[in-house]
Amino acid sequence: MYIGIDFDGTIVSDDHAYEDLNTPLTFKPGAKEALLALKAAGHFLLLWSARASRAHLEDPTLDPFVRAGVRPLNALRWTERLPLQQARFDQMVTFIERELPGVFVIDDGLVGKPSVDLFIDDRALRLGESGRGVGWHWIATVYGAVEDGSLYSSSTPP
Repeated sequence: MYIGIDFDGTIVSDDHAYEDLNTPLTFKPGAKEALLALKAAGHFLLLWSARASRAHLEDPTLDPFVRAGVRPLNALRWTERLPLQQARFDQMVTFIERELPGVFVIDDGLVGKPSVDLFIDDRALRLGESGRGVGWHWIATVYGAVEDGSLYSSSTPP
């Protein structure tokens, strides 16, 4: 199976400031052992992280929110933050190469969303109407699109 796995908050703890490059990265409990087990089971692991975002590292106009006019382009801020963004990417690559050599293919951000069988990410919602996750009804209700629960009558929030 091809598995895309997020870095910050999923593999390593993200309990320090975004700009903090001095605090050593630490594995989330059980992450290293689980990743080694997945690799040993024959899965192909893709490290897929916002740290590889081409909008952060190459061109701020690649951000879809900037292109759509939802987020303003601040070229000066982007230029000022470029060394930090590059350092965060390099920090991630160095950590993975040192702690988990040969376990991952590291996404370089050029493709966009990769084609994998499974994503593991600390910020994801899992869809599934049969008790294995949340359904669209639950999402619509929780996030305000449905006030009376009448969008879907066949499912209820978990």
